[in-house]
Amino acid sequence: MAEPMSDADKIRNKRLAKLQQTQQPAQSEETSSSQPPAANTETPTLPQDGAATTAGPSPAPPSTSTPVPPPSSTTATSAPQVRITRSITPQKREMNGTQRSSSRQGDTPRQPETHEQWEDRTLRSIFRLTLDLSQKKDQNGHDLHPLPDLRAELESDGQDVRLHTELLDQALMEGGSNLGKLTPHDWLFASWKRVLRLGKSVKDRTPENKKWTVLTEARRLCFNYCMLSITTPDLFGEASYDGTKAFADHMLKDPEDDYGLCHDFLTEATSKWDEDDSIGPAFVAAVVELTKRLAFITMEGDYRPYIGIMRRLVMFKPIAHAITQADTFCDKSVPAALLEANTILGPFFALSPLQAQATSQYFAGPKTMDPGRIRNAQQALQMSLRTHQNELLDIVNPLIRASPEARGRVLDWFGLVVNANHKRTAMRVDKTTVSSDGFMINVNTCLDQLSEPFIDASFSKIDRPDINYFRRHPRVDIKEETKMNATQEDSDKFFGEQLSGENNFISEIFFLTVAAHHYGMEATRKTLDNMDRELKHMAKQIEQFEAERHKYVSNPAQLHLFENALKKYKDKHDQGMSYKYAVQGVLLDEVSQTRSMQFMRFVTVWLLRQISGGTFPQQKLSLPFPPQSDALKCLPEYFLDIISGNFGFIIYNLPTIVSPTQSDEMIMLCIAFLQASDFIKNPYLKGTLVSVLFRGTWAYRQGSPGALVNQYNSLPFALDNLLHVMMKFFIEAEFMGGHTQFFDKFNVRFEIFQVIKSIWPNPIYREKLLKEAKTNLDFFVRFVNLLLNDVTFVLDESFTAFHTIYDVTKELQTGGTTMSQEQRQEKEEALEAAKSKAKSYMSLTNETVGMLKRFTGALGDAFTMPEVVQRLADMLDYNLDAMVPPKSETLRVENLKDYNFNPRALLSEIVDVYLNLMDKPNFVLAVARDGRSYKPQNFAQAKRIMQHRSLKSPEEIAEWDKLIVKFAQAKEEDEAAEADLGDIPDEFLDPLMYTLMEDPVILPTSRTVIDRSTIRSHLLSDPNDPFNRVPLKIEDILPATEMKERIEQFKTERLGDRRRGFVETVETAPGAKKDLDAMDTST
Repeated sequence: MAEPMSDADKIRNKRLAKLQQTQQPAQSEETSSSQPPAANTETPTLPQDGAATTAGPSPAPPSTSTPVPPPSSTTATSAPQVRITRSITPQKREMNGTQRSSSRQGDTPRQPETHEQWEDRTLRSIFRLTLDLSQKKDQNGHDLHPLPDLRAELESDGQDVRLHTELLDQALMEGGSNLGKLTPHDWLFASWKRVLRLGKSVKDRTPENKKWTVLTEARRLCFNYCMLSITTPDLFGEASYDGTKAFADHMLKDPEDDYGLCHDFLTEATSKWDEDDSIGPAFVAAVVELTKRLAFITMEGDYRPYIGIMRRLVMFKPIAHAITQADTFCDKSVPAALLEANTILGPFFALSPLQAQATSQYFAGPKTMDPGRIRNAQQALQMSLRTHQNELLDIVNPLIRASPEARGRVLDWFGLVVNANHKRTAMRVDKTTVSSDGFMINVNTCLDQLSEPFIDASFSKIDRPDINYFRRHPRVDIKEETKMNATQEDSDKFFGEQLSGENNFISEIFFLTVAAHHYGMEATRKTLDNMDRELKHMAKQIEQFEAERHKYVSNPAQLHLFENALKKYKDKHDQGMSYKYAVQGVLLDEVSQTRSMQFMRFVTVWLLRQISGGTFPQQKLSLPFPPQSDALKCLPEYFLDIISGNFGFIIYNLPTIVSPTQSDEMIMLCIAFLQASDFIKNPYLKGTLVSVLFRGTWAYRQGSPGALVNQYNSLPFALDNLLHVMMKFFIEAEFMGGHTQFFDKFNVRFEIFQVIKSIWPNPIYREKLLKEAKTNLDFFVRFVNLLLNDVTFVLDESFTAFHTIYDVTKELQTGGTTMSQEQRQEKEEALEAAKSKAKSYMSLTNETVGMLKRFTGALGDAFTMPEVVQRLADMLDYNLDAMVPPKSETLRVENLKDYNFNPRALLSEIVDVYLNLMDKPNFVLAVARDGRSYKPQNFAQAKRIMQHRSLKSPEEIAEWDKLIVKFAQAKEEDEAAEADLGDIPDEFLDPLMYTLMEDPVILPTSRTVIDRSTIRSHLLSDPNDPFNRVPLKIEDILPATEMKERIEQFKTERLGDRRRGFVETVETAPGAKKDLDAMDTST
């Protein structure tokens, strides 16, 4: 049995028949039979005084106010009369078939209107058709479209010249061919609005109501012809328009406009979606056309109609589903830079205040804007962006909910966006190869919003994101991303073993959002940092260009070229400044960053759950952690990178939006991964965690502690572990890797010092430190050794820079005219370099010496171990020598505060270190043995300075005097002991230090005999045998028992027991083992 024909097919067939028919007055029987049957052919009973209707001119349009008599009565009328009555619109007519009676006396009573008359009048009014060929316009001035063929056919058949639903199909076909300049689609869409308005006034919408049946049929045919005018533009003759573009035009109209798409039209379309297979492609094609147009519009243009229609369309699931199935919705062949223009969602997400036209509007003349104006412009920008991002969610959310297939396609599109933009995180980004910042931030924010439903305060769904997501055909590609603790080979092998099943929706959104933060918000934040440097460079270039203007004054042509080139460069600089202010406005939006922080908190807790073995947050975090799983090892590094970057940025710029619970979890995450440092192979990634803790020490209000300092001093997990992990990473930072590791370690250690300084007043930390020092002395010795290395280096570099400043400044002052321009320029450049170096290293010096002071006061025994005590003493003596006359004269430079250099404060802290260790005999002996810089007069000079400048109290001065005496006595005794020893055999001398060995050992590979304290000191900073560079561990050395016995015998013969104590370098610290174990920095 053949399938029943759809309305669209019937209309197409009628059109073919219409084109083939001859100009006969009547249609063939076959053509008539193809018309749809009338909804209801029953004729209502007329009133007693009603006149019968006959063939003749059609009644006047329904908008007229004059009653229309039956055709038979028109021949008996007398002279015409002019009568003014109220205008009655079709909407105000009574829908029961009768007219309202005139309230004026003397008016002729109006004849009741039959159903046929009402039907004829209504259909002509809706479609603005006429069977009266002499009538060109209705009484409202609207053009009427004649139906001569239909009139001739009715007259030849002897039928009443009236319209009814059985003839409506034929009437529409003929009327559409006689529209004049009006296009069929405009005529039909306007007719649709008129039939809707009439329908809304009908209360009885049952099949028994004939008028409702007529309107229903008119509505059905009108919609069908609307769609045919779009899908088949040549339906009414030669097409003069593109149907898809015309449909797009109608979509952009206001829904209340006569030519706009209203809710009822969309409802009608979706109700016929399955029976008419042309509706879906028509809608999709129009949407694609809209996106092509929108791609050329910025946020400063008229983009609102595009957003509005898209939001209305996706509310209908069939339309939403069809849009997502379009080829251009997620075309994986589209490169990153074209995603904003060549995908359906791209142009909507591309709209942003970061577009060039928008930034120039918000920040016109950026160099002349004061901070208040900039902030106001940024707030206006933020409000516009928030509104737009909420509208984007209104588009995406219904698409996801339309169908499982639609949801998959939307997730595919998000996956395409993040995967195509890997290059956005490169050191140098080519903007022509990646998506724009505004586009990526909108994607980022939309995914943050989609994550909100599964983020709650109790973390009830923390177990839903599956860490094995990347082993189940993930949408996020991490193949090229650096893994947290796995090589490329290991990760490829791990992910090569795919698991069965599919990822749940929460996992999809979670991992997509993490990736979007990495390629979106964090990449933009780094762009902002780079932009600052570029703009400063451009400003300097402009100054240099301005200084060269005089070279072109004498040549107008060259001056003109110079001015044009300079103007272009200035315009580029202004554009850069405008963009910078716009990016700042976007990134400093509190609403967006609060939402971002909520997601980051979820990621933080999720990572703590993974590192704890799946017990957090139901159970407290505790050490040690279980072994790291392969899935955790193979996670991308950016999981930690986005947390540290986002949190650090917010702590610095918007600390008030961070809640205490978020702070606690962030601190726990930093401590956990710094403690389990073997879980992360990249030391720079660990450094970012230190940076977060460091930024938490910054006071965001004058007189207040840092944003995280209160948590540092109250959170139990921090009290137990924070100080230790800071010291632990201080040691690990010695080998950061990379070509800048030497300077990077100082930056990290500077941040570590700030964290330690913020918690040092808390006695709980110091008590734990003392207890741990007794059980893990090697760890502290290594820390002390590296701290001494830093103090020695930064002090030396700082003083060298000040010496250079002093010398070069003196040369410039005394050189006068004897210096050539080139020589003077060279000296000035050297001076600037020395000033920059002095300022940089002096900041490090202040913090490093301050840290040395704190730790010598708390852990004196660790600083007097044989491995470090002599180096400490030598360093202190050397710098004290530089801080007192006569050498201190070369440290006198102008504007010391500009370099963060306070000589008196620095001298005071160096003296404090001496005083902290004055009761340690080993330290006193080591100072006395310093043959290079120990000078009693330096200590006397330091005393005079302290007294004169009131740097120390009388009690401290008295202690200083006692220490001077101790040094002198130790020096005298040591020199006497050395004289008694006389010439020492070379075999008894340490091969590196050339001192008498106390505890000789044999190195296993080079077979060299060396003092134990010397090799231990060497291994603190170099893990290789100093004689053949073979890797060496302290536990591999062998005791040189025979050599030790011979040395003991030598000392007994030469000294006896008189000065034996002065010859022996140092006794081990109280409570420590004589033969220390291998250095363990894992605890």
